[in-house]
Amino acid sequence: MSSRNVVDLRKKRPGARVPAQAPLVLRPQKRVSPVRIRRRRLKMVIASYVAALLVAGALCLSYVSYLPRYSVESIQVTGAQATSAKSIVDFAQTIIYDGSHHFFSRANVLLYPKAVIEQDIPREFPRVASATITGDAFSNSITITIVERQAFAIWCSSDSIPACYAMDQGGFIFSQVPPNATSSGEYVFTGGVSTSSAPIGQTFVPGHTQGLVAFLQLLGQSGFTPLGASVQNDQDFIVPLSQGFSVYASFGEDPGALVNNLQLVLTSNALAGQQQNLQYVDLRFGNKVYYKLKGQAQGVASSTKQK
Repeated sequence: MSSRNVVDLRKKRPGARVPAQAPLVLRPQKRVSPVRIRRRRLKMVIASYVAALLVAGALCLSYVSYLPRYSVESIQVTGAQATSAKSIVDFAQTIIYDGSHHFFSRANVLLYPKAVIEQDIPREFPRVASATITGDAFSNSITITIVERQAFAIWCSSDSIPACYAMDQGGFIFSQVPPNATSSGEYVFTGGVSTSSAPIGQTFVPGHTQGLVAFLQLLGQSGFTPLGASVQNDQDFIVPLSQGFSVYASFGEDPGALVNNLQLVLTSNALAGQQQNLQYVDLRFGNKVYYKLKGQAQGVASSTKQK
């Protein structure tokens, strides 16, 4: 091939501009002072020594925390009556000695998981309302003081053979009792508890227990004898009375107003002298009070709601 037909693009065309190049600036290298180098090395050595001392100190503290003289040797339980004290001690020990080797001993009298034990005992033992631990750094013994729940009422299932459980005044169900264990004057409740799980550990009608108990107590103070309550749904409940009739009411109503309305309707013209024949009084419908006498159709009394 003839070189005449080859165009060399590397050659500059006549009159072409040469792009200007930025001037090359040479920066003088900074000279590191030998004194500065020695200071840096000294700081690194000091930091290494400090880190080594911290690690050694932590290892020493870890070793000391496992010494028997600083470990919990005995656990005492006070306040246990229906709850087994030995079971509480065994449970506390399973929390302290959880099978893992921690950097610091969980059995140390200063480091044992006090808050965890206090919180978990009521969860493990529903009868226990609270647990408090006392002890000091100079003793190898700790004391767990528990407060047990007191039975206020009985909750029974609606099965053909009912199972009954003790319940405290807050509505917390904590232990099973025989079906015939109810005593005179003790309320018996049904319903108001989820059937998807065991009743122990549940709360009877959460959010409404206080109002329901207040209503029952006001009934007692007004000359009636409530036997308990049967919860029908999220809104309604029935209170059977030893007088032979029942009271229908709804949650969220003022207990004092309900009792007052009941007294008024019983002294109305429609029910005066008819209490022994009364089957129920229904206070759930505001301006109207429904009632039913045995063997008769349901009747309606005038409004007894007080503004």
